[in-house]
Amino acid sequence: MTAISRKVAYVKRAQQTRDHACHWPGCNVQVPPAMWGCTKHWFWLPKEIRDRIWRAFRPGQEVNLTPSREYFDAAEAAQKWIREREARQNPQRSLL
Repeated sequence: MTAISRKVAYVKRAQQTRDHACHWPGCNVQVPPAMWGCTKHWFWLPKEIRDRIWRAFRPGQEVNLTPSREYFDAAEAAQKWIREREARQNPQRSLL
């Protein structure tokens, strides 16, 4: 079993232990804290960003609230991609 597959298994077993919404802006779907977001929005992210999040994720970081700098950077890359996607899809809105 690879390091990523162990992480995937960990996240799939994760339970909803506290209030934690999908990280996609405007999405209020509750997901276990080990998950970045809901299934729909997770798979909207480009694979290279999802892979970057997986590489940086450390099982338990959602419990002790100590994600690595690499995880924060990967999560910020996801948010940047989302903002750029929104600007491409709604160019009038991005001017406001």
